[in-house]
Amino acid sequence: SIMESKDFSTSKAKEDIDLVRLSVKDLGFTRSATTDQLYKRALELGLELCPAEVGPHYRLQYMDQPMDEWVYVGMKEIAASDGDPHVFEVGRDADGAWLDRRWADPGTEWDPGDQFLFRLRKSKT
Repeated sequence: SIMESKDFSTSKAKEDIDLVRLSVKDLGFTRSATTDQLYKRALELGLELCPAEVGPHYRLQYMDQPMDEWVYVGMKEIAASDGDPHVFEVGRDADGAWLDRRWADPGTEWDPGDQFLFRLRKSKT
């Protein structure tokens, strides 16, 4: 339902985006961390939030995803049909490959093993 939100948009121009996939632990947290803490740390490391459209594109391109793996898109949260903020969740289980949503308000806590996608900061050349 977040793809149907007025806050979900896609770029008119094709753009190659360099993605970095890091766990919460890779970002320096040995215990759980909140969405705000993760995003702040990613920015400190020279990363950016992904455009929301990365979620659907990543799902389509990552068809060999290992079983029972889930990856979250570090993005500005979008309200779903329930009104709560969510990010995209790309996963695969016995039922197939999924593009889903995960509740992600600023205080949502993430486990050290949770994996996130971020965008490499664009160089200013």
